[in-house]
Amino acid sequence: MGILDSRTVGGYAYPLAQRINNEPFGSGRARHGLNQQVPDTEGSKIGLVRTGMSAKVVTITGGSGFVGQLLRVGLEESGYDVRVFDRMRGGFVNLLRRRYLGTSRSSLGLKCAQQIRSLQRRAEPALIETGVLRPSNDDILDFRSRVAERLRGSYAVVHLAGIPHPRMPGAIEADFRRINYEGSLNIFEAARDAGVSKFVFASSGQVYGINNPVRIDQLPILESNYCPVLEEGQNLYGWLKLECERYMERAATNGNMQIIALRLEFPGLLSCTPVNFFVSTSIENVVAGFVGALEAPPSFGFEAVNLADGEVKPEIVDVQEFIRQQWPEVPNHTTGNEGLLSIAKARSLLGYRPVRDGRYLHLSLAGP
Repeated sequence: MGILDSRTVGGYAYPLAQRINNEPFGSGRARHGLNQQVPDTEGSKIGLVRTGMSAKVVTITGGSGFVGQLLRVGLEESGYDVRVFDRMRGGFVNLLRRRYLGTSRSSLGLKCAQQIRSLQRRAEPALIETGVLRPSNDDILDFRSRVAERLRGSYAVVHLAGIPHPRMPGAIEADFRRINYEGSLNIFEAARDAGVSKFVFASSGQVYGINNPVRIDQLPILESNYCPVLEEGQNLYGWLKLECERYMERAATNGNMQIIALRLEFPGLLSCTPVNFFVSTSIENVVAGFVGALEAPPSFGFEAVNLADGEVKPEIVDVQEFIRQQWPEVPNHTTGNEGLLSIAKARSLLGYRPVRDGRYLHLSLAGP
């Protein structure tokens, strides 16, 4: 069916970004003014400025999925007209997949959230089997002309749909190639055919082999860091993400659509493990990064950009001590508890200003 990232998070209230003259982000005034009034320090609000016209239409593939629901709610709160392209979609689906109490910090709240999620997991397949819930015709592997018709009229397409991580139970190599590569390029070319102005591709920190890196050139990890190949032990998921990026970068030289690949790491989740360098991305920062990509000035055709929190919580790890113990030979340009995935490029190109004290879903609520 082409849409495997169909487990969702939704129903959260996001802190609204700073605006000019109370204009909603999706109304879009003065695009060239993206970085105006943006403080250099991290704050409690998404520090982006929007500009002109009517609400911009943004289509999210995989919009009923885990990250998709975060964006659907966050972009709607920011004034965009959001459309969802997903095999399972609609208000009832959103209710079934919302992680109620998912960001609660109390043990009682978490227990309630897990019990509710357990009921939801049992209810959805039963409702599908009885015909109460019916799948749509949306398919990222559908005929390109039909996909293009669904995307027509969109200012931007955010492509999330696909197998969501390298260790998806039941997924084999052919599935990754068909869905994550061929499906992504089908959506990409359909968006071009439909005259879409901007394409935001959900790439991954896996392009660096972040769970088992072959080489780290410096800390924090830059977008220019070495990316391993399959022969070096890279997983197929990360390698295909990079191959999609390369295809899109070549295509950007021949067309008018701007393309931004956001290299996500632990979106909406809190990492407490060195396996991914303790890199997390709060719910607020996920939304802020995508808003920044949607509002990036049209001064470039393609860019790959890391998206993550700016800092690691000190109660999780002392970053400098971690580097001294685990990566003493790697040039270290971080200070304090700065995150180990560089966001300097996101700050510069996208006006990204991560919040410090964002919210995260408990890891137990992240799966199907």
